[in-house]
Formats: sequence, structure tokens, C-alpha cells
Amino acid sequence: MPAGSERPARRLRVRRGGDVAMTGLRLLFGYAPWLAWQLTVAVVRLAADVCTPGSTQRPRIVKLSMQGLSDLEVTLLTSSITITPGTLVLGIAPESEHGPRVAFVQALFGADQRSVMADLEHMRDKVQAAFGSRGPGGAR
Repeated sequence: MPAGSERPARRLRVRRGGDVAMTGLRLLFGYAPWLAWQLTVAVVRLAADVCTPGSTQRPRIVKLSMQGLSDLEVTLLTSSITITPGTLVLGIAPESEHGPRVAFVQALFGADQRSVMADLEHMRDKVQAAFGSRGPGGAR
């Protein structure tokens, strides 16, 4: 390269036009505080259930679609689900001719399957928003 002519710095891309710095900021200031609050609420709910007579647990196993998520997003989402008290990712079925990649999640507190799915889909939307691949609510 001739002296004085420099190439513009290339920015590292995470996914669909997002750069690493912005993704890091969205994770640090958006997703991490939200997840910390979710963990706090789950701990209090589980502790209250254990420390009081009777049980409000209604275990359910649901199938959560991972369609459109990158491997990194799947890792963050499934780790977030598993560290949340009262939920556990039992396994992930790979994408196949029968359908998209899905995670099987056990939730201890589920009034019904619809409410459990709504909570998990909200967490999935938060992960996608943090990576800039979708906004909250799933809008691209």
C-alpha cells in the first residue's frame, strides 16, 4: 500500500449488521439487568414455595422453537433458562426435515402451557434484541 493511504478499519460483525461493541452494550445494559431481575423473582418465588406449607408447583415440559437463532443466541438463551431457578433445558433437538431446532424446557411453576410459553418466548425476544437480530416482540 502506498504511504499515507490506509484502509478503513473493518468492524467485526456479530449478526445481521450488528457490531460487537453495540451488542456488548445491549447485553451489559439491557439483557443482564433484566436477567438479574428475573433470577431474583424466581429465587423469591421458589423460596416462598419451599418455606410455606403446601406447594404451588405445577411442573410442565414445553417445546420452545429456536428457529432463526444463531448458535451463540441459542447458547445464551438455554444458559439463561437453565440458571433461572425453577426452569431447566432438558435437551435440544436439531433442525431436521420435520421442523426447526427446538429446546425442551421443564418449568416448575406453570399455571398453564400458554403462560410458560409466553415467558420463554419473551426471554427469547430479549436475547434476539440484545444481539440486534430482532426487536422485542419478534419484529425484524
